[in-house]
Amino acid sequence: MIAEDGRATAAEGPAAAAQAAAAARRAAAARSPAVRRARIGWAVLLAALTAWGGWFIFRTSFVLDGRRVFCLFDDAMISMTYARNLVEGYGLNWARQGAPVEGFTHPLWTALMVPVNLLPIALDRRSLVVQIASLALLLLHLALVRRLVQRYYTRPGARHWAPACVLTAFYFPLDFWALIGMEAALQAVLTTASVLLALDIVYGRRNRHLALLLLGTAAVLLRLDMAPLVIAVQVWVIAHGGLRRAGPGAFRQWLAGASVLAAAVLGYTLFRQVYFHDLLPNTYYLKLGGIPLAVRLLRGGSALLETLWAQWPLLLAVGVGIAPLAVPGIGSRRDRAWGSRLALPALVFAVCCAYSVWVGGDAWEGEVSTNRFVAFAMPLVFVLFNALANQALSAAKRRLRRLRARRSSPAAPGAAGAATAEGREGARGRGEPLVLRYALLAATVCGLLAANGLWPHDEAAEAWKTVTLVSRPTHADKYSGLLDLVHKLQQIAEPHASVAVVWAGTSAYFSDFRMVDTLGYNDRRIAHGPPARQLDEDTFDDYVPGHVKWDYAYLLDERRPDAILQLWGGKELVPMLRSHGYRRLGDLWIDPASPWIHLPPAAAAALAAGGAPGAGDEADSAEGDEGSGDGKGAGGSGGTGSKETAGGGSGAGVDSGAGGSSGAGGDSGAGGGASAGGGSGAGGGTSAGSGSGGESGSGAGAGTSAGGGSGGDSGDTR
Repeated sequence: MIAEDGRATAAEGPAAAAQAAAAARRAAAARSPAVRRARIGWAVLLAALTAWGGWFIFRTSFVLDGRRVFCLFDDAMISMTYARNLVEGYGLNWARQGAPVEGFTHPLWTALMVPVNLLPIALDRRSLVVQIASLALLLLHLALVRRLVQRYYTRPGARHWAPACVLTAFYFPLDFWALIGMEAALQAVLTTASVLLALDIVYGRRNRHLALLLLGTAAVLLRLDMAPLVIAVQVWVIAHGGLRRAGPGAFRQWLAGASVLAAAVLGYTLFRQVYFHDLLPNTYYLKLGGIPLAVRLLRGGSALLETLWAQWPLLLAVGVGIAPLAVPGIGSRRDRAWGSRLALPALVFAVCCAYSVWVGGDAWEGEVSTNRFVAFAMPLVFVLFNALANQALSAAKRRLRRLRARRSSPAAPGAAGAATAEGREGARGRGEPLVLRYALLAATVCGLLAANGLWPHDEAAEAWKTVTLVSRPTHADKYSGLLDLVHKLQQIAEPHASVAVVWAGTSAYFSDFRMVDTLGYNDRRIAHGPPARQLDEDTFDDYVPGHVKWDYAYLLDERRPDAILQLWGGKELVPMLRSHGYRRLGDLWIDPASPWIHLPPAAAAALAAGGAPGAGDEADSAEGDEGSGDGKGAGGSGGTGSKETAGGGSGAGVDSGAGGSSGAGGDSGAGGGASAGGGSGAGGGTSAGSGSGGESGSGAGAGTSAGGGSGGDSGDTR
């Protein structure tokens, strides 16, 4: 027994000694100045992103009635509304009436919003929880980018990770979409983690198939349109021998993961069919159904080109750098392996760009340089940029070592070898040459400027204001006006009144009204119907995804809302509204005959005194830019594209008369003379001035001045 113990000890001695030596080397490396500097730099980067993200969140908030309100992007507020209604017993029903419709495109993200709405905090604070969680996901994603670069995109003598991490941390489109409550941060986490696991399988020879497919399952449940990305990663893994390299149990793990993915997709599809009575999300039919493929491709390609143009210096540098390396069969075996690693992030980014073109892009490219379908994959471009920088630095350092060796090379071959070794050690001891460090810093700064469109061009000044948050984030300045309008409606309408809206998220979440969706995100009939206007190859610029379908005949005849918070469409809407008995009250359109609407006596008298519609109707229907145009204006009286108000304050979009002059307190007269109505009265007072033949202006319970002077009844930037 003693002999056996002795032999065991002797056998274990070399292995234990090797482990101890390796531990000692790691401990020594951890105490080195370079490692300490890297840790400090990493901590500073995390702190900087946290501080900038916190300031971004604050800049999206606003003060209303003396209280600070936190609000997400309107599309995210649609999902918050589903989560809130589910918690309050209405099921997954945005409208709080009728059959449920799947008006969200990210089931997993909506599910994660359910516990947020279970928290015992006020509605105007719950969005802050989502924003903080998104900031945490951005920090997690940053750690994944660092791990990915350190593990697979360094070169001998060049192990830098800072360029990719700095560009990712302060890439404004990704930060924007994440911090306003969209699922972009979680998409980025799942995408980067999938690339990391795929490389682990192929080059690390680790059996990570089950983990990779579980990430794919989460990605598809997050958004169904992430399926092409999941498929692309799996094709790359299998094509590079992932099932063979990861060991004998790899196929079993892959099969188990594929079974989980298939079960999840089929299970949710069955749930969707049973609960929502559709095979695909309602938004699929809204954005793709009835839209010609040529229109989508032309519009999507145009939007992508604008995105690429905004960031062309960075994309050009990366594209030129990886093109020779990513072509199979070129270069040495080591070069081909390196090029294959570069090909995977490039493939994922290309798939996202192709999908964006296929669906016609997004509605917001004019306001955020990169849309939601591409922004979450851009960090992989930054990884490629970092990899090429490491490759260039490694080559430069090798060249410097050779030059030093030649200069100090004596005649004797043995001495030459010693001098070369000494030169290598000297180079290591002196660290990286200062000129290479400055070159890397300059490249990183240039990459950051290019990624955010801050390089000198016509719109650079506005881009700088946006990125530095001198300008408030897009649409943040409009939510206060919209909620103020909701509060005014709440003073004259019962909680169960039916209200038609264009911004379907914010107004629904912060009220208890039964909702009607004008643009069809949450209306099956509109989503499955044709576009409101003809779209073809010559008018593809008029296509704004998700904003080209509406049907006011159906809305007014069959849905018959008690109030209309916002309008969307052309000049024909106001006469149609009046013919159906609706009247304009301040910034609202209401049905005075509705039992759910209770007007103050002065407001009711003012509406009754208006009489039959006259020349003021033409004033109301005059429109500056007919149609959905660029998707920025919501147009009520002024028409789509003519304003950018969000249903906000009075006077935001004054109706103009047929002669062109505007009314100050009521609708302007047809002859062009301005009518000067009285000021709004508090607590239900009215201003009843009118133009020649126009309708009387009236104020709602909150002292709203009614009449054409206020254009907030309609504005939208959904």
